[in-house]
Amino acid sequence: MKVKLAAVAVLAAVGVGATVFAFGGIGANAASTTRYLTATATRGDVSDSVAATGNLASDATYGLVFGNDPYAIVDTNTTAPASTTTWPVRTVKVKVGDSVKAGDVLATADPASARATEVAARNALRSANIALAAAKTQLTDAETAGVTATIRQARMGLYNATNQYASAAHDLADAEATLSRATLTSPIAGVVTAVNIAAGADAPAGAAITVASTTYAITTDVVESDLANVKLTQKATVTISALSTDVSGTVTAISPVASTSSSGVVSYPVTISLTGAPADARAGMSADVTITTASATGVITIPSSALLGTKDNYRVLTLGADGTASPTAVQVGLLTSSLAEITSGLSEGATVVTGTASDLVSTTTTGGGFGGIGVPVGGGRLDGGGRNGNGGNNQRTVTGP
Repeated sequence: MKVKLAAVAVLAAVGVGATVFAFGGIGANAASTTRYLTATATRGDVSDSVAATGNLASDATYGLVFGNDPYAIVDTNTTAPASTTTWPVRTVKVKVGDSVKAGDVLATADPASARATEVAARNALRSANIALAAAKTQLTDAETAGVTATIRQARMGLYNATNQYASAAHDLADAEATLSRATLTSPIAGVVTAVNIAAGADAPAGAAITVASTTYAITTDVVESDLANVKLTQKATVTISALSTDVSGTVTAISPVASTSSSGVVSYPVTISLTGAPADARAGMSADVTITTASATGVITIPSSALLGTKDNYRVLTLGADGTASPTAVQVGLLTSSLAEITSGLSEGATVVTGTASDLVSTTTTGGGFGGIGVPVGGGRLDGGGRNGNGGNNQRTVTGP
């Protein structure tokens, strides 16, 4: 019986000692010391982002066909408008790579064939006009005679003459428009990307000249787990690899339809329009995209590795003037893989623990916050704390709490 009572007394003493240790009851004069890694709460900026890759593409590309309006080339399947008129090319004023302005004349063609079509259409309209006048007279005469059958026939003739006149007027408008397009002008400011004509030869049925804008966009695939954080008008940074240049951009489109599925991961196209791309940027260049999905400016920050606990129940270990580590409850705003915004609980300049010297050689990290540290907080480290991060760790030797 005495042996059992002695054992209970020993266990009780151990329990009391553990509790004192957990709550910092052992001060700077303790026999054992722990070498802590620390960081200072500072005022700065925190931002979170989504990274992806893609290729530059012109915001707009137009094909120019003699006798037709410029047409937008959306992809390789875009078909050029057909032209039934023969266009012998007179002059070609540009070559591939030339920069052009909106309204610049790029090429001209002999309009003889188009002019002949326009003359024929005008004569057809004149004939239709005469036929329409005659049909109106016939209807008037039939109504005067008062013969029902004759009136019906006259009305049918007037309807047909009206339709013929409308059709002839439409044909003349088309012929006039076609004739006016014997000269190709650029619809946008951009660069000439293709010239498929030569002076003295007939123009092809397809695009004679292609012009692409020098404003660019990049469409990249964002994985489904990140898509919820991406919103229209968010800012982005696009690094053009070949030029080693960063360009600002804005999210302008988010596709509701998945584009790819690789190894079970679904992605969605997101378009970023670039602002102020350098003159030597070219469509097709590869680029890295960083979309800023959240940010906080001028806030108190600490390394996210200092956080212990879980969402809505975060704590940190703060070091007092005597080197004693104490648990402190904090409210966390924006949390990234490296930094945490502290909205309450810490003042600028406070020293927080991010780990121990033993962490520097540890090969295994479990749970949240700093891994492998044997410092209990409230009876043990809270799992699920902050993400691994950096943050200006400084090594300091203090007495364990």
